[in-house]
Amino acid sequence: MADVGPARVILWGTPRCLSTAFLKAMTHVDDSIVWHEPYLYARRLGTDGADREKFRIMAEQGMKAKGVGGNFDAIIGMAKMLPFGYVGSEVSYQWVKEQLQADAPGKKLIFNKDMVEGIVDKYDAIPEGFRHVFLLRHPLKVLPSFKRMISSHPMMENVDLRKIPGTGLMPAGYFYKELDDLYEYLKDSKPIVICTDDLQKNPEGVMKAYCKEIGIQYTEKILNWTDDGDAIMQKWMIAKESAMMLSSTTIHKNAFGSTGFGEPSELPDKAEMDEDIVEVVDKCMPYYEKMHKDRLQVE
Repeated sequence: MADVGPARVILWGTPRCLSTAFLKAMTHVDDSIVWHEPYLYARRLGTDGADREKFRIMAEQGMKAKGVGGNFDAIIGMAKMLPFGYVGSEVSYQWVKEQLQADAPGKKLIFNKDMVEGIVDKYDAIPEGFRHVFLLRHPLKVLPSFKRMISSHPMMENVDLRKIPGTGLMPAGYFYKELDDLYEYLKDSKPIVICTDDLQKNPEGVMKAYCKEIGIQYTEKILNWTDDGDAIMQKWMIAKESAMMLSSTTIHKNAFGSTGFGEPSELPDKAEMDEDIVEVVDKCMPYYEKMHKDRLQVE
């Protein structure tokens, strides 16, 4: 029988949607190559990235606040010293596409976890031959967590979510419109939608169904894994700059230290949310509800 090559999958998501835990699970698939957000960092760092200058300013301000210097070129220079990863500031969208499409003899899975804002206005850079998966988490769980995360940045103290689209941290449609736009664009390729609540309530059932859909063998290793801390990044194809910044923050501490998908959190009380979160959640809900109807369902 002819070798049909590895399964090729891109997982698209929003911030704070368990995508890093999902990536960690896929890292434990034998004979796999896993990528960490190459499109997001092509946008933020790459030679043709739309948010390159905005991200430069944000990174410099953040590093200054932590007392570890503030020159972006110096930050890149330090990142280049890491013994793993690629230099994100030297690559283009075309490079990412070509790398993902490249032959991978002996591999069973090519998996890329990415953020939807990384591909906005760049659909021509989507590689051929991939199955697309959308990881969908309720806006009332994502947006408060996202706000807390970015509020730690000195430029984002007392941040109002309604005012940050255009800063390079959030797209105009607050992530969910962009997620739905991409979903509709890829509809003919039969994308898979996975609800994070379903995944956490029934991880075995959802992951078995997911593995069957993408054509890889399910094993217990993708449900229960070791706490590798940020050393897990050494197993990924990741921008060196991203790896250095993630190592210097606690943003992904829970995901890096996880040993499984965990239990789903309770849905927050909307009445207790800040006004900006409530308004943005209301704008996102129609897109979330529309995609949620198409989610992978397991008996």
